[in-house]
Amino acid sequence: MERKRVLITGAAGFIGGFLRQAFADRYVVRLTDIAQIDDPRGHEVMQADIRDLDQMRRACEGMEVVVHLAADPAPNADFCDSLLPLNIVGTYNVFSAAKEQGCQRVVFASSIHAVLGYPREISARSDMPVNPPNFYGVTKCFGEALGRCFAHQGLSSLAIRIGAIRRQEDVDRHRKDSERPQGEGWISQRDLVQLFQRCIDVEGVDFAIVHGQSGQHKPQLDISHTRAVVGYKPQDG
Repeated sequence: MERKRVLITGAAGFIGGFLRQAFADRYVVRLTDIAQIDDPRGHEVMQADIRDLDQMRRACEGMEVVVHLAADPAPNADFCDSLLPLNIVGTYNVFSAAKEQGCQRVVFASSIHAVLGYPREISARSDMPVNPPNFYGVTKCFGEALGRCFAHQGLSSLAIRIGAIRRQEDVDRHRKDSERPQGEGWISQRDLVQLFQRCIDVEGVDFAIVHGQSGQHKPQLDISHTRAVVGYKPQDG
């Protein structure tokens, strides 16, 4: 079967690093970032700035799915200087370019910060109102709404609200020691790779918000909807 053509924005970042390794034999991948990508794993590399719509049009050309990771991930980032041009304008440019270039889907890296304002004892569901405690979370709510808007125009979109990422070696070490990593708001690298793959591959989904958590007893993000929509089966927790 012919492999899907997948563009990853922000591919030089932490998540991009282990995704490009995991995707090596599964998809035909194009990596984009404004920073240098030190270990492209044999994938095509294209330098592109999400703040430039023409550059994103070129990056999306010939791609079927866009995995949009590029953003300022700092919860305390300045809105006007960084969040506005990167997380708002940049995200619009990615969705717009994907639509113009005939891509089939955008998988948007949202964040637990979109609903982090809920009390800790509540496992937030994807159908609950957004509740961001900071402007970074606000920009992720914008990206989710943008995905819904473009879905009405025929561009499938799935937004993954990603929790705190645990390095796989730390998760494995805690399991070996019969200990549990502190906190219930995390997702392992292995589970996050699986979730991205399922969001890329699942058919018949026009729009969905899915939660990126491992299988904790009481996670901050409820994953029942994620299991049902994309068939997610966390291995860690």
